Amino acid sequence: MAASRMDLDGRPIKPITICMIGAGGFIGSHLCEKLMSETPHKVLALDVYNDKIKHLLEPDSLPWAGRIQFHRLNIKHDSRLEGLIKMADLTINLAAICTPADYNTRPLDTIYSNFIDALPVVKYCSENNKRLIHFSTCEVYGKTIQSFLPKDSPLRQDPAYYVLKEDVSPCIFGSIEKQRWSYACAKQLIERLIYAEGAENGLEFTIVRPFNWIGPRMDFIPGIDGPSEGVPRVLACFSNVCRTCFT
Repeated sequence: MAASRMDLDGRPIKPITICMIGAGGFIGSHLCEKLMSETPHKVLALDVYNDKIKHLLEPDSLPWAGRIQFHRLNIKHDSRLEGLIKMADLTINLAAICTPADYNTRPLDTIYSNFIDALPVVKYCSENNKRLIHFSTCEVYGKTIQSFLPKDSPLRQDPAYYVLKEDVSPCIFGSIEKQRWSYACAKQLIERLIYAEGAENGLEFTIVRPFNWIGPRMDFIPGIDGPSEGVPRVLACFSNVCRTCFT
């Protein structure tokens, strides 16, 4: 049970309160499940929808009853956000527009969702000394140096030109007119802001840069993500198999 789970040092995990923004989404719903079933932590679940976590909220007879609270809000314009962050020991931010089809057709919404709307979250965590776990994206790495080399160049086979290193590789994006890069640029800019808050104001943070997620409860957009029967289309890029340049 959750109460017997140990940390890496073999000590019982101390319960904390987690403010999870985007808890009702694909990844958030799975995190909530794990936190309820495998830890003693309490979750303040923030989202505009709760369809994917309803099974965790009802009925009250569930083993974790009282440890998860759903708050329906939009972080764009809700005065409750700071208060909920203050109530928690840790904030996890999963809120984002992260559908590739939207990057070209809704670039403003994409930039606002991934940068502007995240600003208050970073600000409140920093001002109230709350640790932040922010979910970014692998797309912040951008294009590889290899993508600029001639196709017949022997250097294209050199890993130094296509293997990305987390903290040292340059982040190279496409031109401004390529709206496809709106998502990656917004995500990278909020990362830089978080890093600056840590350097100047002592914000404790962790940034996660996931690649592709697959599994139950994946988001599906009819006509965009797959056939009409509701099966999501998944593009998976595996290490050293696909090195696509999005231009």
